[in-house]
Amino acid sequence: MELAGGGRIRRLGEEVAGKIAAGEVVERPAAALKELVENSLDAGARRVEAEIAGGGLELLAVHDDGGGIAADQLAMAFERHATSKLASAEELWSVASYGFRGEALPAIAAAAGSLVAVSRAAGAAAGARIEFASGALVDSGPAGRAPGTSITARGLFDPLPARRAFLPGARAERTALLRVCTDAALARPEAAIRASIDGRAAFAHEGAGAAGTGGGDAAALLEAFAAVFGGDAAERAWPFAASVETEAGPLELDGIAGAPEDHRRGREGLRAFIDGRPVQERRLAWSMQEAYRDWLPPGRFPIVAARLRAPAGAVDVNVHPAKARVDLRGADAAASLLRRTLRESLAERRASAPMRLRRASSGLEYSEDAAPAGGLAAPPESSWRDPGPRAALPGGGRGAGGEAGLDGGGADGGGRAPGLRPLRMVGQLHRTFIIAEGAEGLILVDQHGAHERVLYERLLAGSAEAGGAGARQPLLEPVTLEPGAEAAAAWEDAAVELERLGFAIRPLGARALRLSAVPAAIGAFDAERLALDVLEKAAGGSTPPQRFERAAAMAACHGSVRRGQALDAAAMSRILRDLERCDNPHTCPHGRPTMLEFSADDLLRQFRRK
Repeated sequence: MELAGGGRIRRLGEEVAGKIAAGEVVERPAAALKELVENSLDAGARRVEAEIAGGGLELLAVHDDGGGIAADQLAMAFERHATSKLASAEELWSVASYGFRGEALPAIAAAAGSLVAVSRAAGAAAGARIEFASGALVDSGPAGRAPGTSITARGLFDPLPARRAFLPGARAERTALLRVCTDAALARPEAAIRASIDGRAAFAHEGAGAAGTGGGDAAALLEAFAAVFGGDAAERAWPFAASVETEAGPLELDGIAGAPEDHRRGREGLRAFIDGRPVQERRLAWSMQEAYRDWLPPGRFPIVAARLRAPAGAVDVNVHPAKARVDLRGADAAASLLRRTLRESLAERRASAPMRLRRASSGLEYSEDAAPAGGLAAPPESSWRDPGPRAALPGGGRGAGGEAGLDGGGADGGGRAPGLRPLRMVGQLHRTFIIAEGAEGLILVDQHGAHERVLYERLLAGSAEAGGAGARQPLLEPVTLEPGAEAAAAWEDAAVELERLGFAIRPLGARALRLSAVPAAIGAFDAERLALDVLEKAAGGSTPPQRFERAAAMAACHGSVRRGQALDAAAMSRILRDLERCDNPHTCPHGRPTMLEFSADDLLRQFRRK
């Protein structure tokens, strides 16, 4: 083997090694800000202020009121692998601080055109100052300052022009810089975090109490949640908590769940913290997203702040130069706990009325408020009544909560989901919507989405009642399926979930499958297309619950009535009755609303009678 560089192995000079380390640890201004803010919090700061200009390239400064650095140790803080947070390799498995590598400060100094640090230790009579230019010490001496530390970097990446050329645009960097501050506020809600960008206040959280390692209680976290996502979102949000026993020990979970109507276009609202450290953990992010799937439109994401406290020794924080990712023993159990807890809390707090169109400054928008703000609370009693007897869809069958034509016998008079009042069928609009009358006004029901929801929950309930095998309808003649290569290869992984739904599918040779039964709730109409689509959807899931729910949603879509399909009065009434019994009647399995309400107050205003 021929060695590069003239065949000789050389030890890199300290300057080159320092710039390489700077590139690993501080790959962008937001990474530098993260290191500085986390150092401040580790020092016990109760107030942290960040100043940013030019996307962090012109100016990046962090000021805190933490414990400070002793004058005789300030220079050592800028030496590589010098740290006050770690003494031995064994402590890597129990590190409680954010920083431990001892590379952040020298890396930032090496990446900046100039860096000035001023610090005063608590109890010290005076502070100290030190200045670097491109990583080289140029000045030091005493300085006046209140207890705490200020670090100011200018000309970031001036000594590394190649690195600067590959930085993202100003908007992306601003987003990343703010993400650092908002993560810090959610991770340590007891501390006040402020940030100004180009001379303007960009973020402010006033803190919620004395500093501590526990991150504050649910009320403190909710205050931070309000600062990050807005006061209105915080008012609609709610706390959650749960725990599970793992092989490594107890795993504790708590956090704040945002209401479904506060969804976002991107994943920026999915925040996960392990032992107080903001992390990028794919399984946790998927769990938060998947928990809301039934409540959100396609392509939208919830806002959640989830905090996990892992058993001692269960977290390896030493797997990423910037400490953005960690290894967690029992990550699957944590993801399952998070998903299950969020879904249960969402089910308990689901809206008790259909989505309502409300008037905003930019036009009409959706709302999930359950009651009108005032005025006419409900139409006169003579104009609204219980819909009466159940009417069956053609073909009969079970409803979501009981046999067709039978009341459930519950306290609400019909086995309906708590909070969803009965709807009186009025007619059909454009062979797409069922027109209904509710207690608060006019309701339009998407006939396809509503029937999808009914069939989806019927499939889930049928599987649970049968102990894992849904009711089947045998085919008169078995059908041979020839799925694509990927679906065929993944069939064995999805076989259990398809069996639970009520499909009977067996391998037939190397690539073909034999279909002999379909779910009884769906029926055998176009059985081949149904089975292929469900198999493809199930094969795309990464876990058994995801595969099962994807398959159930696709099967429900196939079996439901279509847009443009004329329905008689009995069929429409039956859809409404079955929808009332659903656990989540307000969205289809894909997260789209099943109904919209036009309140009586709104209608009166439109007719200028109010």
